[in-house]
Amino acid sequence: MSNVEQMEDNIGFMRGYEPLSEPELAAVCKVSGRFNSLQMIPCTACRYCVPEGSCPMDILIPDLFYCYNRKTIFHSWNQDMYYENVLTRGHGRASDCIGCGRCESMCPQHLQIRSLLKDVAAEFDKQE
Repeated sequence: MSNVEQMEDNIGFMRGYEPLSEPELAAVCKVSGRFNSLQMIPCTACRYCVPEGSCPMDILIPDLFYCYNRKTIFHSWNQDMYYENVLTRGHGRASDCIGCGRCESMCPQHLQIRSLLKDVAAEFDKQE
């Protein structure tokens, strides 16, 4: 938000707020339980961790997490190629992380990004 009008617009969605009904809450719990059981990296791709110049290694963190989830959870067949030829072409690889922690200090999900990047590196940056 950059002005009062935008703030008021964002706050306005709470007018007439009604909490979820019991069936709605049960459905949300069921779906979140299913997602949690997949053990996906729960990145929301807000991109707070990667503003211009924040990662000294220029790692596209949310994109690498998405690629990792697609490969490990959904067994997407082309994620290795996508990692190699798109995501890390001109950008850092997961294994390039120097562990500075700048990304973690900005993450609203409080993800342990440095540790998760090690998982991504283990999956994609395997030594032949």
